[in-house]
Amino acid sequence: MTSDVIIIGAGAAGLMAARELKRAGKTVIVLEASERIGGRTFTLTNTAAGLPIDVGASFVHGDAPETTKLLGEARLVTVPVLGRQFRWEHGRLSEQGPIWKRMSRAFKYMKSDRKEDRSFQEFLDGLPGGKGLEEARELARGFIEGFNGADTNLISEKSLAQGDPGEGARRSRRIVSGYCALIDYLKHDVAGFIHVNHAAKKIIWSRSHVRVIDIYGTAYTAKAVIVTVPLPILQDDTIVFEPEIPGLRAAARLLVMGHVAHVNVVVKEKFWEEKFEDLSFVHTPARAFLVWWTHYPLQAPVITAWSGGPSALKLTKSGKVDETAMSELARVFGMRRSRAEGLAESIHYHDWSSDRNIRGAYSYVGVGGADAPAVLAKPIEGTLFFAGEATSPDTSGTVEAALATGKRAARQLLRRTYD
Repeated sequence: MTSDVIIIGAGAAGLMAARELKRAGKTVIVLEASERIGGRTFTLTNTAAGLPIDVGASFVHGDAPETTKLLGEARLVTVPVLGRQFRWEHGRLSEQGPIWKRMSRAFKYMKSDRKEDRSFQEFLDGLPGGKGLEEARELARGFIEGFNGADTNLISEKSLAQGDPGEGARRSRRIVSGYCALIDYLKHDVAGFIHVNHAAKKIIWSRSHVRVIDIYGTAYTAKAVIVTVPLPILQDDTIVFEPEIPGLRAAARLLVMGHVAHVNVVVKEKFWEEKFEDLSFVHTPARAFLVWWTHYPLQAPVITAWSGGPSALKLTKSGKVDETAMSELARVFGMRRSRAEGLAESIHYHDWSSDRNIRGAYSYVGVGGADAPAVLAKPIEGTLFFAGEATSPDTSGTVEAALATGKRAARQLLRRTYD
């Protein structure tokens, strides 16, 4: 099969790139390894929740200009994250107040211009701010593990210090009809060019020519390829490049794939409203799940448990996600385990770490890897282009990053001169 461009991956980045190229008059073929499109967006619609449930990407963080533009085009409704935040400690809930401001008191001690990078854990071990910021440091640690899905021993202080780590979370929205409504809109122009269950195995390339071989031995030829696979696929030889690109692999290995456990519990009654009608988040930094949240201001019978980093990976590997969710729900909200189980209508989650086509949640920068995303974003010989959240130096780990880098790669390609 022959086209102008081959795109590997039908997640947000691949679909965005395909749409841009198709609208520019280029022919495209999109190869997707899994049986569905959307990558790490995954919405369940047939539940008892009364609204779609996202078991992958769930929030639109910050301004997110590319996402916001598409939401407007698609006429998709969003709702801001509102409500009060609480902390569970010593068997009781206490209101958190200005949590972002408190965390920022610790974050402000980080340095983006350090001569030698170090891990965020090394930063915390230095006790920045002294005894007076002990709580702020604990909140910051839990936030980095949860929001970034990171191991604090691996994530780079320099990368975190390049902006306000809490900015995106501070201003968040949800898509009422779920993230896959956005994906469905995005795929509209290119649905007929997507081949699901067709994982790419080898990319044979030279200047202005590429040949991609899939798992069935089918060959696809084009003038260029855009690779939009998750970070772990770039780090190993799942896809073989001929000739090999050592610099690409080296840059990819300076990044780390984060892990999360994202568990949605559909309940028979919104029990939390008995005490806190406007409850939004409950922070539990010392527990198996780092935070719980509701859909407030939407009155939905769903409560979500979230864990990130090494504890999330340990939890998903244990095979006891449902059991842990029930025991933690009972503990945090002060009820018997039997009542928690009686309230649960159903439990929904996807094990992204065990998904062979994904192998984690989203990427973050490892120690010494601050320049790695920019290296991955650089085209090679006008033939190989790369997109996906791991290739974004600013908003990695988000759907916004995937969309923006998909558009960037398509435009890089369109600027090249075709023979």
